[in-house]
Amino acid sequence: MGCSKIFFYLLLLILPFQVFSQKTEFEKRYATVRSEYLANNYEEALRVADSLEQTSKSETTKIRSKSLLALVHQSVGTYSIAINYGKQANRLSDLIGLSDFEASSALVLASIYRDIGIQEEVSRYIQRAKTNIRSVNDSLVRNQLDIWVLQEEAYQYMNQKRYVDALECMNLAVNKKGYIDFNNPRSLLIRSKNYLIIAQCYKEMGNYEESLTYLKMVLDEVYGFEHIIKAFTFQFLADSYFHLGQLENARKYLDLVIPYVDGSNNLYLKKEYYFLEAKYQRNIDRNDLAIQFVDKFNQIEEQKRNSAEIISNNLIKENLQEIKSLKRNNVILVWTIVISICVFVLFYMIKVKPKSNKNENIYADLAPLPENSNPSKTYSKDLHTNLEVQISLETETRLVKKLNDLEDDHFFLNKNITLGWLSNKLNSNQKYISYVIRKYKNQHFNDYILNLRIQYIVQQLESNKALLDYKLSYLADMAGFTSHSKFTLAFKSVMDTTPSLFIEELKHKALN
Repeated sequence: MGCSKIFFYLLLLILPFQVFSQKTEFEKRYATVRSEYLANNYEEALRVADSLEQTSKSETTKIRSKSLLALVHQSVGTYSIAINYGKQANRLSDLIGLSDFEASSALVLASIYRDIGIQEEVSRYIQRAKTNIRSVNDSLVRNQLDIWVLQEEAYQYMNQKRYVDALECMNLAVNKKGYIDFNNPRSLLIRSKNYLIIAQCYKEMGNYEESLTYLKMVLDEVYGFEHIIKAFTFQFLADSYFHLGQLENARKYLDLVIPYVDGSNNLYLKKEYYFLEAKYQRNIDRNDLAIQFVDKFNQIEEQKRNSAEIISNNLIKENLQEIKSLKRNNVILVWTIVISICVFVLFYMIKVKPKSNKNENIYADLAPLPENSNPSKTYSKDLHTNLEVQISLETETRLVKKLNDLEDDHFFLNKNITLGWLSNKLNSNQKYISYVIRKYKNQHFNDYILNLRIQYIVQQLESNKALLDYKLSYLADMAGFTSHSKFTLAFKSVMDTTPSLFIEELKHKALN
């Protein structure tokens, strides 16, 4: 049988074992889905996994719940949904810059694509995982991810019928140190999966006695756990005993598989069970039952082929769109370079050296200055000159109060904010709003918005230490900037240091 299309659900065994000292409600429900529900109650597995995803508050729990949903949907054969959740987890991991989650979500996607036979995507995501693993600081998690990669590479070799190479991968995994967390007994399941893959290799090579040895080692490892790995161990035992001619033992273990087939609705488990039942029933001359099981087996094979075709077509479309986008961007880049050269030559020839305000790039996010104003003159003037505006004291007081209320609501985080937008928000005109900001905030509109944004993100960094490990692009977006570069310029202008240096200083203070 197709050995490359197995064990994807066993990837749950090696999702990063980042366990809190006190189990939260999330941890308890997450662990229950990974073990009991995936083994015997697939409907509850889907319900609870979906509930975890809907109620997750932190970025890490969102990533873990999305990865879990991907594996649950993969288990029951809804591959398109599984890939969607897997990619969501991968994008979110990349956005916040957590290398361990980037690696694990990439390996989840590798396992899904492996199950439907799209090997190019498998290799791509394995390589992405390897790249991210290098940046993982936690040695326990890094070692567990290394083993996950070895297991995926072993599956690739098995798909090519290179069983000796697959066994070499698994020998490296078995002999690797530092991946068992003795405070978390479930981490032993990683080792049991190593043994199961080795057993599969020997079974495919026809060495059934050796396969039985490792399958019994798996049962020893999972003793006391309710997990889908038990079902596959029983199934491989039945297959090995069948090939050894021990039909009584084969029947015994096939019967142990049946509750898991009914409860888990696991697509691969059902397919392999139907195949073994067909062989067994034909061997005892029950051809009518054998035909029924063959029909069920073929239905699942057809379902997987259709899913693979749909997903392959979608990948082709995505690749074509990327190629078109790349060509379009290249054309734009070429024209941009040509135009830039022309402008440079023109400026050089006429020897014009325009003065640019140091905040020009920063203010690109904000509104232009009012018409007929000269930026260089405007910003060089004293803020307390030319404030003569015909405005009543009542209107002035009302606008200041509303402006302060908007500050409390963090209006400045709106990426599309302009002086016109703020004027409409305060039911006034731009001249009045500009006057109030200069008089009561002692700043021009652009400086006022930038200072509020930077003060906000500084307060967030000082109060929430978790943000210190986030990427600058995430912090820029959080502060209302449309780009990393504009955020850096604004931060340097307000704080007289770069955000990277500021964060490093906060980290240093936290350690001391």
